[in-house]
Amino acid sequence: MQKPTSTPVQSAQPNGIAYLRRSNEVSSVRKALELLGCFSPQAPSWPLSELARHLQIPKSTAHNLLRTLQSLDFVRQSPETRTYQLGPRAMELGLVFASNSDILSHARTVMNRLAEKTGETVKIGILSNDQVLIMAAVESAHQLHTRGDLGTRWPLHSSSLGKAILSTLQPEELAEVLGSKGMRQFTKNTISTLEEMELEVKRIRARGYAVDQQENEAGVCCVAAPISATLQGVSGAIGVSGPCVRIRDKAISELGQQVMAASQAIARYTGY
Repeated sequence: MQKPTSTPVQSAQPNGIAYLRRSNEVSSVRKALELLGCFSPQAPSWPLSELARHLQIPKSTAHNLLRTLQSLDFVRQSPETRTYQLGPRAMELGLVFASNSDILSHARTVMNRLAEKTGETVKIGILSNDQVLIMAAVESAHQLHTRGDLGTRWPLHSSSLGKAILSTLQPEELAEVLGSKGMRQFTKNTISTLEEMELEVKRIRARGYAVDQQENEAGVCCVAAPISATLQGVSGAIGVSGPCVRIRDKAISELGQQVMAASQAIARYTGY
């Protein structure tokens, strides 16, 4: 049996949520969960050898982890391709998470109103493993529109949802979460240094919303506001995204006011 090697450390965010730093871990459990985390909408199935290479572990270790997860129905292997996919137990946990949040249920009503008012795609993201996880989305009815990206993960430093979440963190937490994933330059507009991000966070806090002007993806602009209410005990944000040909400079301020109003509507539901 493996023993924890360190003491848990917590720090309080401005919204009162405890941010758990990496500590008190069991390596085999972590590796199994990292393996599950490899499955995504972009990579829904994996051959054994590619999983082992991606996780940088021996093929025999990956095989043992998969056999254990398979016995609990968290993964399944295709008899035709021999590749692995997520199993029903993984979906079951996701459904429990989503159905156990009254805030998310109420937020969908707010999202639908915001999508109707702006005509653009609306998303809610939460802080998960130092990234933004898209928890809910309403896609625009325009033929040319941005994706909902439900269930996908995005960088904190280059997305408006991520930057809105970063604005809720203390300085040491900001440095820690950005340091864990790095600040990759996606476009010429991407903020790629901690010093620049600290200045950006000050601007976000001053005006109340974050802006992504082709920082994560060329041709796409987004505006988001942090949600002061907690989403399953973690920081979140609500945002609007669309093609830059529609979201021009003059529209950004108006969208900022609308996403802040949507955030406040969600917060009022919980009494925050």
